Amino acid sequence: MCASDHHIPPPAGTHVKLSDVPLGGWYPFLMQWQVPVLVSIVYATLAFYSNYKIGKRPSVTKNIPKPSAVKTNTSPKKASKKSVLAPMTMIVLIHNTVLAVYSAWAFWGVFPAFVQKIITEGWQNGLCDMDGMLWNTVLFKHVYLFYISKFYELLDTAIIIAKGRKASFLQIYHHAGVIVIMFLANYYSSAASIFIVWENAGVHTIMYTYYALTAIGINPPGKQYLTSLQIFQFLFGQSFVLFYVITPNCQSSSQRVWLWALTTYLLPLIYLFVQFFSKTYNNKKRADLQKLE
Repeated sequence: MCASDHHIPPPAGTHVKLSDVPLGGWYPFLMQWQVPVLVSIVYATLAFYSNYKIGKRPSVTKNIPKPSAVKTNTSPKKASKKSVLAPMTMIVLIHNTVLAVYSAWAFWGVFPAFVQKIITEGWQNGLCDMDGMLWNTVLFKHVYLFYISKFYELLDTAIIIAKGRKASFLQIYHHAGVIVIMFLANYYSSAASIFIVWENAGVHTIMYTYYALTAIGINPPGKQYLTSLQIFQFLFGQSFVLFYVITPNCQSSSQRVWLWALTTYLLPLIYLFVQFFSKTYNNKKRADLQKLE
C-alpha cells in the first residue's frame, strides 16, 4: 500500500513536483524517520541471526569422503548440482545487472550537471549550491532514488545468506547505516550529497558489473583494486565533507547535522574496509611468499 496519505512535503526550497519524480508517490511514506530506522534494525537483526544459524550448522566438509573413496562416475550428481545452482546464478546475475545499470544511469544523471555548475559558477558556488538550482534540477530526484536503491541493495546480504555463507560485519554495518544516511541527505537537502551519489554510483557501476561477470564464470583480475577503489571513494568523500564544514555560508546549520552524521558513519566504515583489505589481500600475499620460501 502506498502511504501517500501522510502529508510530508519535500524539504524547504525544493520546487520539484513529486509527480515528476519516479516513485514520487512513495515519498511521504519513505520520508518518515521510522521507516529507515526500523528497516535498518530489522535487517541487521535478521542478518546477525542468520549468521548465528549458519554457524550452528555442521561443517559440510566433515561428511565429504576422501578422493580415493569417491566413485569415478559422478556425472548424475554434477547434473543435479548444476540444476540447483542455475536459478541462483540467474538471480545473482539479474540482481547485479540491475544495480550496475541503475548506478551508471545515476552517475550520468548527476555528474555532468555537477561539472557544469562548477564551470559556470566556480568551485565554491558550484559546490555549495546556495541558490538550490542543482538540488532542484537533478539532485532531489537522484538523492531520493538513491535512497530507495539502498533498500534494494539489502538483497546483497540475502543472496550471500541464501548461499549458506555468513554476512560480514562490514557488510551489515555498511548496508544498515547507508539507508539512514541517505534518508538524512533527503531530509536536510544537502548539496554535499552530490558526492555520495556520483562517487558511489560510479564505483557501484564497476563493482556490480564485476559481480555480474563473476556470476556467469568470468573472473576479471584485480579484485583487490576494486576494494581499493571503495576505500578511496570514502576518503575522497570525507575530504569534501571537511570542505563543506570549514567553508563559511556553504551549508545551513541543519545541513551541517547531516555532514556530522555522515562523518560518524564514514570513519568506522573506512576502518572496516581497510581492515578487510589487510586481512584479505595482505595476509594472502604473506602466505604466498611463505610458500615460495
